[in-house]
Amino acid sequence: MMRVLCVIVACAGLSLPALGQQSRNTSDTDPSIVMTMTLEDGELIGPGADALLARLPNAQFVLIGEDHGFSDPSEIALALAKAGGSSGLTNHVAEVGPITDELITQRLANGSIDDLTDLLSGRPLAIPFVNTVADAALADYFIDQADMDQDVFWGVDQEFIGSPLLHLESLMELATGFEAEDLVSALLEKEREAFGSGNQESAFLFTATSETFQELYSSFSDVPDAYEIIQALEVSATIYQSFKAGRGFASNTARIHYMRQTFISAYNAAPSSAPRALFKFGAIHMARGTTFLNTFDLGSLTEGIAAANELDVLRIAVMPLEGEQLIVSPTADETFQTRSMRSNDVAGFLGIIGVRDEDIPEDGYAVIALEPLRYQLEQNGLNQLPPPAKFFILGYDYVVTTRGARAAVPIIAE
Repeated sequence: MMRVLCVIVACAGLSLPALGQQSRNTSDTDPSIVMTMTLEDGELIGPGADALLARLPNAQFVLIGEDHGFSDPSEIALALAKAGGSSGLTNHVAEVGPITDELITQRLANGSIDDLTDLLSGRPLAIPFVNTVADAALADYFIDQADMDQDVFWGVDQEFIGSPLLHLESLMELATGFEAEDLVSALLEKEREAFGSGNQESAFLFTATSETFQELYSSFSDVPDAYEIIQALEVSATIYQSFKAGRGFASNTARIHYMRQTFISAYNAAPSSAPRALFKFGAIHMARGTTFLNTFDLGSLTEGIAAANELDVLRIAVMPLEGEQLIVSPTADETFQTRSMRSNDVAGFLGIIGVRDEDIPEDGYAVIALEPLRYQLEQNGLNQLPPPAKFFILGYDYVVTTRGARAAVPIIAE
């Protein structure tokens, strides 16, 4: 479940060993926890869909935790967004940086998904998780539904490793003197060389020093718009460089702290006193409870906010068992690959909870309710679970899986 670029900072693969003699068989599993669902003309249909849709009216937040590289999570999220519109589900929180968020919003508010192609041309990795057709359609839906001046697309993560290809160009446009132009031009040339050769290790966010940022601040001291960009890049560089130096806990903790800050800022700026939002992030970020990376993530933060408003949180992990998957390949030769996959991690998890391949429909999805499992396992069973399995069973309300996953489709493949 690990992607080359999406896991640079804070994702982790799952290893879900069976529980041996303590593992439950399918015959021990309440069959009502496995429900079927299909996606037809953008609508969710079936008993599994009914279970999810019934939760929308009281959900302040809908959290989609995904394994990256599939169209399915974004398409399911879009169907839920449309169904939840009448309940006030009008905001979308995405795994992109706030500066990247502004670029995406500008393009989609004034045009369509096609208007993202110029941002991605020659730099297909500059916009994470909105650089595929299904992801962009999800963002576009929320932005199109909003009033002209309403900010409904909230990018709350650090700026992605490939994003300086865009942000340095923005600084070039903001430069007011030769000193600033020369500095940014040199940084941009080096960044293009790094990605052109597939040498991620020499990317700006991995190599920029405190002196680099001091030079940038000094060169743009009279340009307020540039300060916001430079500051976001500096925070992101600190996160990436901590990870590169082997300080994974420090990196993960700094990243989550930044995400919590930026989310709260967007949340407090919303016109509603209790704005509702749909999130789509990597699965580790959306669960309730401390993650197995020992961080207190957005999924936990939303629990208290919703409770204070006497509302609920709906958490759905979309984790395909089999199908086609888009793989990021940051090399000089190619950017994306599509491959057939079967996830041993998901198979292991399903085995632990007593769900067999044949319990999953060949077409459509299996929606697995996790709350009944928690009561079936009781304290003794829960305590014996491997940490990742326990994390998912306690942290999510539903797992959605399929044997026919569809690979994400890049907006532009270079």
